[in-house]
Amino acid sequence: MTEELQQAIESIYSTFSVYPARSAIDGCPCCVSDADQEAIHSKPLRQLSEDNLAKYTFKALTTWGDTEDFKHYLPRIFELLATTSFPVDTFIVLGKLTYGDWRHWKKEEQDILSHFLLAWWTDLIKNQSYFDKETFVEIYKLTGAIEPMLVRWSISFEDYSFQNFVELIHGYYDELLNLKAGFRELSSESIAILISWIKERKEILQNGFFYFENRDKELAKNASIALYILDHSV
Repeated sequence: MTEELQQAIESIYSTFSVYPARSAIDGCPCCVSDADQEAIHSKPLRQLSEDNLAKYTFKALTTWGDTEDFKHYLPRIFELLATTSFPVDTFIVLGKLTYGDWRHWKKEEQDILSHFLLAWWTDLIKNQSYFDKETFVEIYKLTGAIEPMLVRWSISFEDYSFQNFVELIHGYYDELLNLKAGFRELSSESIAILISWIKERKEILQNGFFYFENRDKELAKNASIALYILDHSV
């Protein structure tokens, strides 16, 4: 984990600490059992596990609890989302912000969450060994701009940022050009900015091919394919 992400997580805990846990949180009786209620009250907030919070996260704001309840658990949920294999899909977790109308929360809360999202994105690009399209799109949707995400994508051969760049092109460039799947949710302006950003870094693919040719043959091969894709795309 990057130091920035760790600090962002601590800032979320600090900012949202004003929302206490309620001893009982209203939930749909058909959906939420006593055992479910016990799970989210079984430990101090920072010690709650993925299993303790998975069902609550899925049901939060819709059939279990209100916005202030969600704000209490949000720091731990987001910490687990960013640092573990959290069992609830990213689009569901981050979608709770939209459902909870987070852009009308206190400005400090909005700012802290925006910083967390970008810090998490930076950590993913550097430290995760595959390009996470779902998280890329969901963070874009919440922050509303692609430029800050690209500014933070500094491509290096010393971490996973180059491998992620290769995978974006090798695995998703056609989808990007044709607005397939999740990329439909990017604005046309953001699509144009992203495509331009990729093309401007074409030389990095060639340099990366030679750098990894004898270090990681599979990555070198994919970099070569990515270069071919850019050279032959319309």
